[in-house]
Amino acid sequence: MSTSYPIKPFVSIVIVNYRTAQLVIDCLHSLQDEVEQLPAAQVVIVDNVSGDGSSDRILAAIAEQGWESWVSLIEADRNGGYAYGNNVAIRSVLAAAHPPDYVLLLNPDTVIRPQAIVTLVNYLETHPKVGIAGSRLEDLDGTPQRSAFRFPSIWSELERGLRLGLVSRYLEKWVVAPPVPETICQTGWVAGASMLIRREVFDSVGLMDEDYFLYFEEVDFCLQAQRKEWDCWYVPESRVVHFVGQSSGVTTPTTQPKRLPTYWFESRQRYFVKNYGKTYGLIADSFWLLGFLLWSLRRWLQQKPNIDPPFQLQDFWTNSLWQELFSGFQKKYQKIVVNLSKSDVSSTSSSAKPSIRGLWEQIHEDWVAHGKDWTKPGFRAVAVQRFGVWRMTISPLILRAPFSVIYRFLYRFVRNFYGIELSYTIKLGRRVIIEHQHGIIVHGNCIIGDDCIIRQGVTIGNRSLDNPYEAPQLGARVNIGAGAKILGKIRLGDDVNIGANAVVLTDIASGKTAVGIPAKIINPSLAKSDLAND
Repeated sequence: MSTSYPIKPFVSIVIVNYRTAQLVIDCLHSLQDEVEQLPAAQVVIVDNVSGDGSSDRILAAIAEQGWESWVSLIEADRNGGYAYGNNVAIRSVLAAAHPPDYVLLLNPDTVIRPQAIVTLVNYLETHPKVGIAGSRLEDLDGTPQRSAFRFPSIWSELERGLRLGLVSRYLEKWVVAPPVPETICQTGWVAGASMLIRREVFDSVGLMDEDYFLYFEEVDFCLQAQRKEWDCWYVPESRVVHFVGQSSGVTTPTTQPKRLPTYWFESRQRYFVKNYGKTYGLIADSFWLLGFLLWSLRRWLQQKPNIDPPFQLQDFWTNSLWQELFSGFQKKYQKIVVNLSKSDVSSTSSSAKPSIRGLWEQIHEDWVAHGKDWTKPGFRAVAVQRFGVWRMTISPLILRAPFSVIYRFLYRFVRNFYGIELSYTIKLGRRVIIEHQHGIIVHGNCIIGDDCIIRQGVTIGNRSLDNPYEAPQLGARVNIGAGAKILGKIRLGDDVNIGANAVVLTDIASGKTAVGIPAKIINPSLAKSDLAND
């Protein structure tokens, strides 16, 4: 592509540094020849309060290499994130007596291939309606990275969570990251690792939104530009090496994914709510959750490897709009959580205090109680039960319906596959353990006190629940056995351990133990003598 220009454009290249001094220096080395080919260019580095001596190292390199004529460094007053750091430089250059015609946002973890910036500038010079142009990002060996994207939507969230080929093909035009284009093309947004922006775009839409700490800021900026009728184009002839994840430390394709930081979820939420409204954001969250739950089930059934970031589902829910919406409903529905202090049983236990906990907090406690092994059938049964309780808090009914469908599917799966049946009407305490072995039935007219140990072969209570007030009530720290089927309006205390097989058809007082078939109630302190007499 020719490097001749109708006019002499002035380009400001902005690099935001946070503890990546060596990457910035390497990037400057690659920029040296490129800057000399541009009619007029400057590089502005913003240090986002790295606190590791980055500024001194970069300034020393500038002086040593003689780059003072085209490189300058600004120290930000705080680490406000990627958009904030870029805006520090953009404000400065736009306020100058001779502002630049173009601003190039460039990641520190990049190396410029020859003619990369010249190609972008020349394209915008010859296409006045194009406001933003992005480079082809690639690995050091030339392997292309996806750099041209569509805007996220509720359908892309469903596809991203579900990951089912048939659905992905049906939703192809909504997939955020399509295959890498081979030719110049118009696109929704381009990666901020190398993005050239016409100065007039800033006049139209303003600076980048600083409420994004990191991620989604370039997506939002390109959307605002599109709404002001500025086109965004992908220019693959402009090639930039991108060492993915080296600047953020989050996305590293050659290693096991890291846990996503909270600001990623906050940025995603802000993008949907700001641009489409809170209802749309709730639908987007629902679609991703539905898709991811179905994907997780399929992955488990097909024994596929888990390549997702750790705690992704838990973190997504914790930072979702649904969690925000329902957090205010916790007091209203506190009766869903066990409240043994109001029962005859709980009066004997000082530890059974009413508490209000979120869904994920409860499931996390159960997960820890089951040895942090999510594959245990008992943990899955308890998690499904807690999900069933939680979805009953959703109002209005139309919003509850999709969650009820998911619950019924999971409930039947656990019941049929493992033989464990925990109705959502059961009042579970905290840290409930189920040691799975099929076949325990617990329901009927039973009151079980604290600190009980119920031996194997358990059937507790009556086979009929015509009178809901005759439902079993279990105190704190009850140890029952493995493979339980629990039905009806049952109240379980804290630290219950449900295990396997005895017939218990009578009340068990606090501190007592049931042994044998039929059960014999004994005092644990007299257990040896009683058993000896038997």
